[in-house]
Amino acid sequence: MAFVTPEPAPCFHEENPQAALSRRALAEFVGTLLLVLAASGAGHAATRLFPHDPGAAALMITVAVPASLVGLIVAFGRVSGGHFNPLISGLQGLAGERTPVCTFTYIAAQIMGAIAGGVAASMIWGVLPPAAGTADPQAFASEMIASAGLMLVVFGVSRRASPDAGPFAVGAWLLAAILATPTGSYANPAVTLGAAAASGPFALDRAAALLYVGAELAGGLAAFLLIRILFPRASEGRPAMVQGS
Repeated sequence: MAFVTPEPAPCFHEENPQAALSRRALAEFVGTLLLVLAASGAGHAATRLFPHDPGAAALMITVAVPASLVGLIVAFGRVSGGHFNPLISGLQGLAGERTPVCTFTYIAAQIMGAIAGGVAASMIWGVLPPAAGTADPQAFASEMIASAGLMLVVFGVSRRASPDAGPFAVGAWLLAAILATPTGSYANPAVTLGAAAASGPFALDRAAALLYVGAELAGGLAAFLLIRILFPRASEGRPAMVQGS
């Protein structure tokens, strides 16, 4: 049963949670596809333009990811919430803000979109060997912290700031996190799986991808506990409205 809460849904929520789930899931599929296409394509473009400068790929990816994400959230946010990340949808599900059917549909759409984006980038640019990535405790800590930080920004803005601030806060955090973490802050299980299906500088081998996904899930759960403490909803303690039913 759904209960109405007096709180508005200012950011990272659909404008109309009762709109057809297929329409909202399609927005998540397309948005995640374009996000991975932009990130992977930027790596391919850098390899083509600067073949003797491997650092150029990292720089172009650093610019492409937050820039594309800001644009995609602004474009699709009112349709689906502009998540493009299973951590966001999954934590909303854990918080009772999204029904299980909607949560799993969103996550499936995001994963399929990410894999399609990685494959599409390889088709456009040609297949290159994937980056090796790193599969060690340092990489686990990097992705866990990056993911937890991203979730704190997402839900902190969603619950406490202006709706228009969301896309830019996320983009700003990702720009900083990509520069500050040794793994480049994938911070998104769908994007990580898309990178495993891609090629070139943005791509990951399977061992690294699996480690990153595990770290991202751990970071998301850690963030969930902090979110409940730092950003409690006014309706905390009584049933919340189920969003996106």
